[in-house]
Amino acid sequence: MLFALLETDLISWAWDQFVFFVHEIWRVYVVHFRDRSFLDWTLFFIPFYILGEVPRYFFPAIALFFSRLLGLGKSDDLQKRRFWETNPSVSVLLVGYNEEESIINAIESLLEFEYENLEIIVIDDHSADGMYAAAKPYADRGNIKLFRNSGASGRSGRPVVSNFAFQMSSGDYVLSVDADTSFDKDALYHMIGPFYDPEVGAVAGNLKPRNSYENLLTSMQAIEYLQSISIWKRWLNMLGWNMQASGAFGAFRREIVEACGGWDPELAEDADLSLKIKHSGWRIQFAPQAIAMTQVPERWSVLMLQRYRWDRGMLRTYFRKHVGLMDFRRFDWHNAAEMGIEFIFSILLPYVYLVWVTYMIVNHFPILLCVWGIVYVLYLLSNLFILTIALQYSERWRQEWHLYFPIFAYPLYKSFFRWVRLYALSMEMFRLNYGDSYLPESAWRNTNKW
Repeated sequence: MLFALLETDLISWAWDQFVFFVHEIWRVYVVHFRDRSFLDWTLFFIPFYILGEVPRYFFPAIALFFSRLLGLGKSDDLQKRRFWETNPSVSVLLVGYNEEESIINAIESLLEFEYENLEIIVIDDHSADGMYAAAKPYADRGNIKLFRNSGASGRSGRPVVSNFAFQMSSGDYVLSVDADTSFDKDALYHMIGPFYDPEVGAVAGNLKPRNSYENLLTSMQAIEYLQSISIWKRWLNMLGWNMQASGAFGAFRREIVEACGGWDPELAEDADLSLKIKHSGWRIQFAPQAIAMTQVPERWSVLMLQRYRWDRGMLRTYFRKHVGLMDFRRFDWHNAAEMGIEFIFSILLPYVYLVWVTYMIVNHFPILLCVWGIVYVLYLLSNLFILTIALQYSERWRQEWHLYFPIFAYPLYKSFFRWVRLYALSMEMFRLNYGDSYLPESAWRNTNKW
């Protein structure tokens, strides 16, 4: 009985404290914002809203909505089909390390292309599991060409192994894929078709998470992929500004890869090759109908390491090694525009956000809580709209509509990984822990330090 009374009193006390807290927040809001000027509203609300990256995807989503509604944009299906009928030779480069569980699914998916002028190169980069043994039956039947790095020095890293696979291939067009990825049956057609245009040097595919149902974290990534790939890359396609073909699902002209010297040992080797292609004056096209399903991290620790590597690689590759692309007097001004946007949203604004949040915590903490609450609602509504537009373009909308439920946690997810990005950028700026386990030590010793 005594414990029951204590529990009741504790609950009552906690509720009173919560009500008092909410009442105090509301009082501060009324007092501070009732007579605020437009400049004050801008100071308190607009910075956080911009730093939420909503405009980056919100306005392109609006443009895509009206483009679809009005039937704008011309189709190039006829040109792609005619080029495909010339039967271009294609080599698929599938390299992996400890991919025993996924390699069979990837090979089976590639064989479903049923394209006669296709060769599949599979490289086992000194795996400690049974990846090579799992792939060997396909090599014995002549379905693939299988190689294994069994050197005493251990694994070589994806860039080095990709270059070896490229040397072993013979196709006029090269498709680079991840070992944990599967593909729609018509994906190859949509990836190679855009090369009918002699100005296109690389094609980026449309990646989606296969395991989006697994947990809340994978659902967050599925929403993120729809925004950053389905919406953003479509928008860049309309402008002719695409800058990158992912190494997980990207196609390249053989002559260009040879001219660029292949893949360099970098944290973001796919971005590096893409920017070398842009340096040479070629265009990169996005193929939204070329669908590949990939496995995204299911644990926070794994995802944090992935994003840490991506953000460091972005700063190093874009704004150290290839910063010269921003010189619009020498290169296409579209490159400078897209890299400028990337710099603002990915590097500048995270630090502005840090300064702003610090200032607000020190000087206006109650107001900051109000701002967070209101901006959360604005951010949520904006992302609901963006997701709706993305699903309108999706061929899998029936499987993806469930993403409406976890989107309520999406603002918190993005806010958390903004801090991960800040940490990664700071480490890269001061060149701390320059190497990364993504590549072996031998690879770091043989590459330039940017």
